[in-house]
Amino acid sequence: MTRKLVAVSALVLTLLAGPMIASAAGPPPALTPSLTPNGRVIWNLDALLNDTFGHRVDCWDGQHANVFSVAHRTFCPSPLARYQEYVFTFLNARDSQFHLVKLTKAPNTGATNAPITVGGLYVACPNGQYHHGAEGWLVEGGGAGPNGFFWCN
Repeated sequence: MTRKLVAVSALVLTLLAGPMIASAAGPPPALTPSLTPNGRVIWNLDALLNDTFGHRVDCWDGQHANVFSVAHRTFCPSPLARYQEYVFTFLNARDSQFHLVKLTKAPNTGATNAPITVGGLYVACPNGQYHHGAEGWLVEGGGAGPNGFFWCN
């Protein structure tokens, strides 16, 4: 009887968890309508950093457009003109729609945009602005994004 109860319980948990896992990527449904396109980019970047580095300290390298991490309760390296602690907009964001890609050379993102890397890997994002809805790259600069900083080209 106990084996049967355990098997039925496992089946019920699997059936209940399946839809939650399938719809986990991206901002929560209640938040999605209130986000601007740039808000979705920032939410997904924050989620990617949380997914990738967990509770470590995330640091922005302005010279190489790279986010990396250092151990919890430590500081980003010096000089401050180059390295700054990444400030989250959506502190508890998880399950990003963005994913990391290892490339042998930088993707072509235009003359005035720099591709963003996270831990040395490029960030692919859905619905690139110049890729007709196909996958694009997370970039900084160029002024084409709503705030001229991070956007999906």
